[in-house]
Amino acid sequence: MINPAELVDNLVALLRAIPELVSEMGGDEQRILAYHDQYPKRASLAAAIHDMPAPGIMAAWQGTQPGSFGGVDVWKHQVTLYLRARETFDGDPPTAYYRLFRLITKGVPSSLGVPLINATVHPSCYPMDVPLIQRQTDAEGLDYFEVPMTFTEAGDD
Repeated sequence: MINPAELVDNLVALLRAIPELVSEMGGDEQRILAYHDQYPKRASLAAAIHDMPAPGIMAAWQGTQPGSFGGVDVWKHQVTLYLRARETFDGDPPTAYYRLFRLITKGVPSSLGVPLINATVHPSCYPMDVPLIQRQTDAEGLDYFEVPMTFTEAGDD
């Protein structure tokens, strides 16, 4: 089984390599970041979501489960992206989250030349399953979106 932290870090690096996505972050690639659990300093994903910048994208490992792929037992790693769009103003089209989701799936990292949805994020994993996007609400009642992703290991490292 791979170290999921490597998967998260690789995903963040590829997201930072999508020029249009970085542009949506105000040109600051540091607004695309990884969340790694580190007790006791980073022991609350909810607090990290609350504190993340807007605009911002944070990737966090949610867990790993057994699965099957082509009749073979495999590990499936769950990583979620948490999205906060940039501020919009009167007259701006309501496209902020739609655009982020499209760039996450169809954006092309300059280091790869293929859309992220078709990319090998970790050398021991297949490209991500087709993700979904869904609305969530934080403790203060502010909406954000999350994009759960599944990465299936090719074998058992």
